[in-house]
Amino acid sequence: MRAILNNKVLSMVGVLFLVVLVLFLVFDLSRKGIYSSSMGINVAVIGKNSVALMLLRPDEELISWVQLPANLKVKIYNSSASYPILSLWEYAHSEKKPFEIFERSLGMTLGVAIPRVLLVSGEASVESVLGSMHKIALSTDMSIRDRWLVRQFVSESVESKKVIEEVVPKNAFDEVTEPDGKKFLLVNSVARLWTNSKFILEPILSENVDVTINNLTGISGFGTEVSKQVESAGMRVVEVKADTTDSVLGEGCLFASPNNFPVSEKFLSEQLSCKKISVEKGSGQGIRVWLR
Repeated sequence: MRAILNNKVLSMVGVLFLVVLVLFLVFDLSRKGIYSSSMGINVAVIGKNSVALMLLRPDEELISWVQLPANLKVKIYNSSASYPILSLWEYAHSEKKPFEIFERSLGMTLGVAIPRVLLVSGEASVESVLGSMHKIALSTDMSIRDRWLVRQFVSESVESKKVIEEVVPKNAFDEVTEPDGKKFLLVNSVARLWTNSKFILEPILSENVDVTINNLTGISGFGTEVSKQVESAGMRVVEVKADTTDSVLGEGCLFASPNNFPVSEKFLSEQLSCKKISVEKGSGQGIRVWLR
């Protein structure tokens, strides 16, 4: 009798596991992917003792791989605190917002948009990306659709030898020594010159759009950091301000676009998690962004 009950319990557990797995797959497949052949994407790759950026540029048929210094310090995007890049994921995970904190913090530190993260086995490398992308338990915020498409593009790029290893210039960092004697690197203004030439998305650049950013978060410098991310993709920021009289309803990153800038709007909504809104006041010719 006990054996029969045990078998029933095991069967119920097995069925429950399958139901949960199916629900997870349905939910994941229902998520809208952001990867497309018309516009690139920057992915942060976290390895055992290394972090890198993988720049996918399908329109140029190439991948740029940027290995980041292991002793780089990253400022938390909504805080005055900074963490070593190799400890950033652990901190972000402890705050219950691993992907959001990692992507925004590293993105604002470097001045580029980083909309996706993936953790790989071993060191961060193109080979480890290929070896990890098919795993169901892979830690990433990519949808299954995007994982399949990205892996396919990475595989094709490796086979055709169209993977370029980029090196961040040494003068893009300042070395600092902390009271305990540990040395770290901080990103300086030179890095912006480098990112503006390496992270441009041609479809966005061709739209030639002007952007105005109004920082209403109360965090000093937040608007400037977002402006660097926007400009690195190819948009032109003409003004960064903190005007409380020019306010809108909503939270987070909001934008209004009176004209038709489909690629730039797609970038803002999908890669910077901004929400498009309608506003009555002020027509303007470019895109207006509010940070709340």
